[in-house]
Amino acid sequence: MPREPHPRWHIADVLDRSDLGALLDELAQPAAFRAGPGRRWHCPAPDHDDHRASVTMHRDRHGHERWRCWSGDHRGDAVDLVMLTTGRDRGEAVDWLASRAGMIPDRPVPPIRPRQPSHAPAVVPSPLVEQYVTACQRILQTSTGQPVREWLAARGFDSDTIRENRLGADPGRTVMRRARGLPYGTSPAAVLPALDPAGHLTYVQARYLNPDIAGRKYDNPSASIAPHPRLAHPLVRGERGEMLLVCEGLPDALIAAQAGYRTAALLGAQTPDDAVAARLANLADAHQIGIAIVCDPDPAGRHATSVLADLLDRAGVEPITVTPPDGLDLNAWALTDPNWALDLDCHLTTSTVDVAPHPYADVAAGVEP
Repeated sequence: MPREPHPRWHIADVLDRSDLGALLDELAQPAAFRAGPGRRWHCPAPDHDDHRASVTMHRDRHGHERWRCWSGDHRGDAVDLVMLTTGRDRGEAVDWLASRAGMIPDRPVPPIRPRQPSHAPAVVPSPLVEQYVTACQRILQTSTGQPVREWLAARGFDSDTIRENRLGADPGRTVMRRARGLPYGTSPAAVLPALDPAGHLTYVQARYLNPDIAGRKYDNPSASIAPHPRLAHPLVRGERGEMLLVCEGLPDALIAAQAGYRTAALLGAQTPDDAVAARLANLADAHQIGIAIVCDPDPAGRHATSVLADLLDRAGVEPITVTPPDGLDLNAWALTDPNWALDLDCHLTTSTVDVAPHPYADVAAGVEP
């Protein structure tokens, strides 16, 4: 009896119908207490004892989902994952994935199911953070909050941005008592909550109005109360352009979100790592947009920008890098130039990200937020 011919699937059709995140959940070990953009898994390689959950996901230039272990440098697509974890050869792995996706020989391939990004918060802060943010929101509307209201107005934030992003006023610990681990309250500060992509509160920063008196610019809660999320996502008003603007600090990200840009704020001066890059790449992929990094001009800002651009490139994303003109950061640019957003739109739409891995488009230097 003649043997039935083996079905020949197009690899792209199989990969398009394979949910790599679900496969990693099934065939590898997800990291504990992680969800949403920036998820991690332990390495699926049998010979790699990966204690720190070093595997992240990204989408390559062809639109296919890929995984990588950053501590052992194992990597691949869904086919490689099945081969590695089940011992199948490549043809068998492709057949297994095709069957799992409902692909049957001599029948039309099933439609590609849209993937909805998971928006569960990656970190859950203590209720003390929620109470602190709520109290500071109320204080902002009182006479005690007037200096902070004036500071926020001077930064260009309107009432909708202030309300939607839950900005507040910390009058200082001599006026408002607080639990151990919350921002210390050396002197009056603007309270800048950090939200995740779904708008959930994950963290908070207190920005002192007079850093010379406080001895520092920002104050943060302790890690025991709120783990540092590294990224914050102001609520966007409308949809402007097809770029995710990555800004250094919440003030820059808030003013960009107020103008309608989808934004992400890098929190603190820590150099971005592969997990931050993976979260940004996943978010941009979920919304089918590119990434533009808005530089701060100081050495720390330029170094962080260079590192992040390299990490995003390795994750399959070629970012645009923009420096505002005239020695300004993004917030100051918005305050000094009424047409700043139109100029930025023009630059973003005329930049070509395929020319080089890192198409820097420096206009001039800037200043810190």
